[in-house]
Amino acid sequence: MTIAFGGFRPEAFQFLEALTNNQNRVWFAEHRNDYEQFVREPMKRFTEGLSESLANKDVPLWGDPKKSLFRINRDARFSKAKHPYNMHASGLLTRTGDKHSPGVLYFRLDPLGSRVAAGYMQPESHILKKLRQGILDAPKFWLSLEMSLKRKGYELDYSHTLARIPRGFTDVPKEIEKAIKLKGWIIRKQLPRPIICSDALVNEVTKFAVDIHPLLSFGWHALTKFSD
Repeated sequence: MTIAFGGFRPEAFQFLEALTNNQNRVWFAEHRNDYEQFVREPMKRFTEGLSESLANKDVPLWGDPKKSLFRINRDARFSKAKHPYNMHASGLLTRTGDKHSPGVLYFRLDPLGSRVAAGYMQPESHILKKLRQGILDAPKFWLSLEMSLKRKGYELDYSHTLARIPRGFTDVPKEIEKAIKLKGWIIRKQLPRPIICSDALVNEVTKFAVDIHPLLSFGWHALTKFSD
């Protein structure tokens, strides 16, 4: 059965904007039905529709509506910000449907700017080491991949890098030093509200995923090749 998703309704943004100014459990309890109707349930349908669309494009990413979405409640125990609720809704798709599987497609519904992102976000050290080894093992292929992404209008986020070549990596070619220092591979794309609230949303995110698929595949290959 084809799963159609016609976009989020404006009420989703209205709820999240109101939640920003009403960070208390009493207000949320009184407006829980709005959250379920305009945010949570549409996020589930979007996840299903996007998973089906990606499968049709042979992009091996999918999400479980029950497991792939992040909770609206925050764990504020280790955070200076103590507000109890996230002021956005988000979820991610992976090869296994498990949020902890490396190589993700992330979606964020946010009144301050919705977006989609893909890559290897804050990978654990043993995963990051293998990703770096993948670059060092195939520097020309990596540079070609980055150039291909740039031609499509995408650039990796180079704002989170090491100051020096990481320990254990020697004889790194000059042209990939910058890439080896990366702490993760992330590409983002902003999604304007008219797209979010239209039936073009699934196609828009699917196109992004198709474009970024080579980056994810490069990483999956490295994780397999340099597995312990």
